[in-house]
Amino acid sequence: MRKFLFSMILLMLFALSGAQELLDLNKATLEELKQLPIQEEKAESIYEFRYYIKFFDSIYELRDIPGITQNDLNIIKPLVMVSHISKTDEYALRREQTSYLIERLGSNEGFQEGISDIWEDYLVTPRNINKLTFSDVLNMPNTSPLDAAAVLERISFGDSISSYSDLRQTEGISYYGASNLQHYVYYLGQEIDRKLFFNYQMKYDDNPYEEATDLMYKESMINLHAIENSGLNSNSETPRIKKQSYWGYFQMEDYSPSIMNKVRLRYGNIWSAGLLQYNRKGEKPLLFFDDADNKNYLKDLKYYANYEREVFGNDHLSIVVGNFRATFGEGLVMENTDFYNARKTGYGFSKRITGIAEDLSRTQEYALLGAAVQWKNKSFNGSLFFSSDDKDAIVYDSNNDGVLDKNDYLLSYVTMSRRFTNEELEEAENFFQDYEKPGYENPYPINIAPRRDAFNEKLVGGHIEYSPIIGTHLGFTAYEAVYDREFVVDNSNDSLKYLLIKTLYEDGEPVNGNDAEAKWRIADSEIAALYSTKTAKYDNNFRRVIGFDWRTVLNNTSIQGEYAELTVDGKEYKLGDDPKALILSTYTQFENLYLITLYRDYDLDYDNPYSRGFSEHEKFDDTVLDRYAYTLNNPLIADVYINSAQAQAEKGIYIETRYRFNKHLTINRSYLDIWERKSDSRKSVRFQGELDYRPIYALSMRLKYKHQQNRYDDDADRSLSKTNETTGKIVVNLSNFDRISLEYRYTKVWFPPYTYLTNDPEVGGNTIAQAQSLLNADYICVDYTHNFNKNLKVQGSFIYWNGHGASHWDWEDMEIDFLGEKGNKLWLALNTKISDNLYLTLKYRVKHYKTREYEWRAWWNDVGELGDLNYLDRVEKTEHSFRLHLDLRL
Repeated sequence: MRKFLFSMILLMLFALSGAQELLDLNKATLEELKQLPIQEEKAESIYEFRYYIKFFDSIYELRDIPGITQNDLNIIKPLVMVSHISKTDEYALRREQTSYLIERLGSNEGFQEGISDIWEDYLVTPRNINKLTFSDVLNMPNTSPLDAAAVLERISFGDSISSYSDLRQTEGISYYGASNLQHYVYYLGQEIDRKLFFNYQMKYDDNPYEEATDLMYKESMINLHAIENSGLNSNSETPRIKKQSYWGYFQMEDYSPSIMNKVRLRYGNIWSAGLLQYNRKGEKPLLFFDDADNKNYLKDLKYYANYEREVFGNDHLSIVVGNFRATFGEGLVMENTDFYNARKTGYGFSKRITGIAEDLSRTQEYALLGAAVQWKNKSFNGSLFFSSDDKDAIVYDSNNDGVLDKNDYLLSYVTMSRRFTNEELEEAENFFQDYEKPGYENPYPINIAPRRDAFNEKLVGGHIEYSPIIGTHLGFTAYEAVYDREFVVDNSNDSLKYLLIKTLYEDGEPVNGNDAEAKWRIADSEIAALYSTKTAKYDNNFRRVIGFDWRTVLNNTSIQGEYAELTVDGKEYKLGDDPKALILSTYTQFENLYLITLYRDYDLDYDNPYSRGFSEHEKFDDTVLDRYAYTLNNPLIADVYINSAQAQAEKGIYIETRYRFNKHLTINRSYLDIWERKSDSRKSVRFQGELDYRPIYALSMRLKYKHQQNRYDDDADRSLSKTNETTGKIVVNLSNFDRISLEYRYTKVWFPPYTYLTNDPEVGGNTIAQAQSLLNADYICVDYTHNFNKNLKVQGSFIYWNGHGASHWDWEDMEIDFLGEKGNKLWLALNTKISDNLYLTLKYRVKHYKTREYEWRAWWNDVGELGDLNYLDRVEKTEHSFRLHLDLRL
């Protein structure tokens, strides 16, 4: 009787709440179903039945759901209805129900470049969980090796998974693993009809260049003393002086926006195809190409065709022709992407999709173009791939004939921020060289420069992996890249430093006291350690890398690692006598806790352009390519660092965790990293911790602290720095999924005493170190998200910051923005579903900021000796940018 009275009271309350319309079981959200007068877990069972089994044809099908009693049916029957759903509507509804996931995947594309395409395909055409291999499950978003092992263990005993509720009952799987996996799979007894899907995406973005790239293009190609001697100051309006940089020569203030057009087709889980056309900022849009551009345009298109099939029972065959991704192990041997991701553990948002997959990402320099095949089952995984593609490179005048051509050597790969044609670059270089006349002389010859499609790379590789038991495997990966030109790094007689840094010559010999001597530091040994195909010891035309990777799952811990070696001059079948890299890591998982430990050790001369291992910094960080773009012989070679995707040579240990004490208190992702930079033995430590307190679910109060110290073992070293950053953030989750947050960040940076602050201009004068530096910076941000309805959402943020010399950054909706010295910024993004198949995102950003004030002097110059040439005043800037993303799905 009490249960009956309680049910009637709930029913009356529900009726009195103002619900006049019946709830449609085929369209209701999970939150709406939870408002029915039944237990919450029963509402979840109704939602899961409709989502993963079938749409309702009759209200009486509720009795087919385990746990739903006749009494439950009697209670909710007057409150619900069942609408007719056609097969076409079913796919439209699935797209609608997963649209928030698709939006979230798109927002991560900068860090999960191209991977979001694969995950979106899984959302629309899910796979039978009972037929997946270990790597298939592990490749799903936010699933761990322990989740994958739990699923495979259960299926191996003949216990198939029939629903999401059934999946949750799998021993060893985490709540997060199951909840993330549910959207990408279907279950026993279900079949997904084969259907043709079409997707077109267009992205328009006119964001300005990032600060480092902007400064690189604006570096003067004329010696400052030459300007002074000409009687013109650096602000002269003389046309030739206005063109003293690449920025001025190419009139880059009027650059065109970046535009991407992407088309993808998919037929069930059998075949797919796609085409990508992408223009970087400043490059000619598709409609403005002339006949001379057609060759480059067609060459830079990305495309693929992929065929997948189950063969011989549960074996999976995949063949990709065109552009493809190849990723194995921990990324030490092969992971072809142009984009760097710091602290890439392979878990969470730094997930790797291992194996062979199609590639329509923006990756260009390290794109693979050819064919790849993959065969896998529960015990074996094998891949073979071949690629032939032209790559951009840094070319230098190795034969000293004054011309950069096919007869010259290469220094390294380069990902160019803007891919000028070789003809454009040569014309600009000739223009700058033309300053060699009285008043305009340029004493620094341009003998090094980037070149587009400078060499051809033919790459052959493969991966073999054997799994004797579930959760355990041993793999072998290797590739060999054959080049049609030589990579040569000349370290004899300081040739490299004079090549990279502006150097005055007399009678063919460098003059003493040049910038090359002052600017070259021990950290630049990372440049000197670049791989050469030709040395005094050997003459190869290839680069060969081999490696082993492994994993084993023991209870709630996964242990994995990879060892890789670059063949140089060691013995063919001996390990350890060539440059090498190693990663060892563990992942331990509990219901409310995870723990990652990772050890890495990369040799300085392990120069593998396709290596994407874990690191704190990208390759060439803090080298002359990073520090002194203004003194490089050609500032464009700074792109080698600016767009570097390789890990820096490091040795260290990293620990990461997250722990949920209870529903009120959580330690969010926190980590400690202690490492040594191999190039100069600089020891550093970085710690970040965040505490999240929720007195109620809708209110989150977070406190985050970050500390980093470089060169912690030597307080007197000039490279020492200490950074402390404290952030307080309040997040309020409102009704209808609205959200507002307020964030304040305080940063403090300390530098040691510096002799240059007190020295007099005489050589050998006062060199006592004095005046240590302490920088303080503030940042405040208000962020708001408002859902007008399920089809229209607005996001926005207002930020004010004052850097005082320290750097600030802001994580926007789908990109990171590095801020200037002082300023404010406002951005608004509109996300709307125009129709069942058409999605539109519009974003506008305006940023007002000031640049830093600079004043410098040399040992031999009195203050003011160079007039306005030794001082740069603050510049106030205002930037407006617009982004559009159109997404059509049929």
